[in-house]
Amino acid sequence: MSALIKLKELTARIEGILASYYGFEIELSACDCLLAPEPDDRAGAPFGALLVAQEDGLYVGLKFNQSTLEQAVVFDESEPYTPHRINALLVIIEEVSHFHLLTQRARSDLATTQLELEWQAEVDKLIILPELVGESGGRVLLPGLRHFLVLGFKLRDGLSLEETMRYREATRYLDLFWQKKLARPISRGMDFGMREPTVKATLRKLYRLPWSAKTTIIAA
Repeated sequence: MSALIKLKELTARIEGILASYYGFEIELSACDCLLAPEPDDRAGAPFGALLVAQEDGLYVGLKFNQSTLEQAVVFDESEPYTPHRINALLVIIEEVSHFHLLTQRARSDLATTQLELEWQAEVDKLIILPELVGESGGRVLLPGLRHFLVLGFKLRDGLSLEETMRYREATRYLDLFWQKKLARPISRGMDFGMREPTVKATLRKLYRLPWSAKTTIIAA
């Protein structure tokens, strides 16, 4: 099986988790919008991008570099979740999250912002990575993953000042949301993780709100 086919299967699993968690129908699959990666340095850092064009309609595509593709789908079954693979998975989760928030908003004729896309992707990493690892019999400790996302992440080279500030602002909102809305219910229901009922209900509600309403709830 080719790496691209495996990537499509992984993408389908990720978007399936998103659709189930937030309760939306997949009318446009990210799998159908994957672009073939260009040959590049296979030892380079994982990287992905959501490509958007709007003319008489909305056109979207997902593109990952060769490093992301190979690190995500080519791995040793005896040690499936190395740091390199987790980093690649987080890149894919982020872009699939962007894809579906954007297309869901377009479906409802609602606007979104790049900051909102980045914040939502950080939240979706907390939801999806534990599910993927759990399917292999492993476990992700959510406080540890939150710590990594907030304090352990490394921005890729070449970002503009605006992009850097946006990523940092999204991370700040994630940390604020964790402290105010997630940490306590998750600690009470450790076996549920991000599927703890009050957490899931809150995130389903937020998913459909505009960014201005989200920030009000996050900071409350």
